[in-house]
Amino acid sequence: MDIIELKGVSKVYRVYKKPADRLKEILLRRSFSYEKVALKDINLKVRKGEALGIVGENGAGKSTLLSIISGVLEPTSGEVKVLGRVAAILELGAGFHPEFTGIENAYMYASLNGLSKGEIDKRLDFIAEFSELGDLLHQPIKTYSTGMVVRLAFSVMIALNPQVFIIDEALSVGDIHFQKKSFDKIKEFKESGGTLIFTTHSTYQITNVCDRAIWIKDGRIQMEGDPFSVVKEYEDYMREKDKIEQEHLQVQRANITHAYIEDFRLSHQEIRPGETLKAWIRIRSKRREKVVLAILFRRNDNELISVYSTKHEGVEIVVNESVNAVFSFPEFPLLHGKYFADAYLLDEAGAVIYDVKSLPFDVPKESVVDLGIFRIKASLELNPIGYSFSKL
Repeated sequence: MDIIELKGVSKVYRVYKKPADRLKEILLRRSFSYEKVALKDINLKVRKGEALGIVGENGAGKSTLLSIISGVLEPTSGEVKVLGRVAAILELGAGFHPEFTGIENAYMYASLNGLSKGEIDKRLDFIAEFSELGDLLHQPIKTYSTGMVVRLAFSVMIALNPQVFIIDEALSVGDIHFQKKSFDKIKEFKESGGTLIFTTHSTYQITNVCDRAIWIKDGRIQMEGDPFSVVKEYEDYMREKDKIEQEHLQVQRANITHAYIEDFRLSHQEIRPGETLKAWIRIRSKRREKVVLAILFRRNDNELISVYSTKHEGVEIVVNESVNAVFSFPEFPLLHGKYFADAYLLDEAGAVIYDVKSLPFDVPKESVVDLGIFRIKASLELNPIGYSFSKL
């Protein structure tokens, strides 16, 4: 059963350079504006109980699409059909009054969504417990930090028991503890038959939570399918775009900083735990200069894993025209996942970045017991001779 259906939905804004141009357009009956197309001919169906992830660059139309589905915006053309109660966390703090307390905002928002005072009374304990805001619920939310607003918004929305839950990037603001707590609740909501739509720049969350994903590009659906396929195409596109931008930046940096990374390669695009990963880097400089080289490893959701720096290792690199450097990482410990290796070229102090190049690599799944990010070497002895806890 489709709980959401969009047919030929488009959204066009009229953009004015100055506020006075609106009045001039009315009085002089001439155009002082231009059209900006935010969405163009969107056709989309979402099934009941499905989790749909949306990826795309800033300004692609993701937030506009979610605002139309949630009823905050009307489309310029097309049809929108949504069945059931919708709870949406869109712009941070939207729908809340800054002068009202957390409790007052909870009552106001819930009543606007059709709940009676008695129904809200029954859910206040859940809101207080889940948000962990304590006495701060009795303070005006203008005194809240952004993370506290997220806690209140998420707790109120989930307390509404919606059929459709829409989240637009908001959870990226909260602390790690609340993010984990929220995603546990989201999975529970999904397992109970709720429909989830959310957009995030963390492709890791998209592949872990969603059943299906769409990629929005320039106001259109560029691709639709299973999360892994959509995320791969989107990441490949972004890497190619970054590569072009980095090549342009490299020319600029070479003109203003003397030193730059001419080439960066990895020995593996797919490496298994325990193998040796090598990284080759060629540096060029227009003059003799001391530099620092660093290799940074990160997960595809940008979670930093490790950094190896020549400065921290006490290795001095002096570039005189060119230098070739080979980093070796024996018995590579990372487990199943998608990763990036970033090569950084910095000044002698390690404070100014001269150049950066990035390469993706994968670690395939070796075993169902390979849990976590990396494997720690360990040994085990059972009932060792001469060992006693009292000697510790």
